[in-house]
Amino acid sequence: MTKENQRAIVVGASRGIGLGLARELLNQHWSVIATIRDTSQVPADLNQLLSEHPDKLELAELDLSHEQTANSIISKYPEHSIDLLLVSAGISGPEHQRVEHCTPNEISNLFWVNSIAPVTIARKFLPLMKVNSVIAFMSSRMGSIALNDDGSMELYRASKAALNSITRGFAQNEAIPAQIGVLNLHPGWVQTEMGGSHAPVTVKESTTGIVRVIEGFLGKTEQQFIDFQGNEMAW
Repeated sequence: MTKENQRAIVVGASRGIGLGLARELLNQHWSVIATIRDTSQVPADLNQLLSEHPDKLELAELDLSHEQTANSIISKYPEHSIDLLLVSAGISGPEHQRVEHCTPNEISNLFWVNSIAPVTIARKFLPLMKVNSVIAFMSSRMGSIALNDDGSMELYRASKAALNSITRGFAQNEAIPAQIGVLNLHPGWVQTEMGGSHAPVTVKESTTGIVRVIEGFLGKTEQQFIDFQGNEMAW
């Protein structure tokens, strides 16, 4: 199959890494369904991308706080028609990042967006995925317990560790038996609104690497935790 016949869903494509991934997939001749929370308010950079790729890029509305918004995408595409589901949405959580300072609402919001909603959406989209396709979750080195050498950002770390844990069950029990590979991705410390302007990795460097990793993983029915340069990460 050529890339021209491959279709990806990028969840959280309004800005940052999600937008960069949509752009890089289009550059590699994929067709892309880019989801944002509100299609009546399309960011300028995404609008520009639409004008550059009118035949390959389409927008779809998907709010991770309201999973039923995925139903319009599910109803539009037949089963086994998607080669890649890439869930990129995420938040850093409260500025204080301390368990003793957090409120139930702060924890609920952080873990819902970073840990629960990505797997919930993946389960809803599972019937759309082809055999030998890939479901990729945007994790982080900070989700690794083994690599936690300074204890910083403890709430964010916990939410990404939870994502890794929950996706493990999803991979073993649902995706891999359906011959779908699962990737947990570390994008690097990237120059985004979350990562800050002093981060050492550009969005282009990160997303180019991630797409290369994904394309090399197509057809593998296993789960890996891997960074944008292709290095396996310790769980």
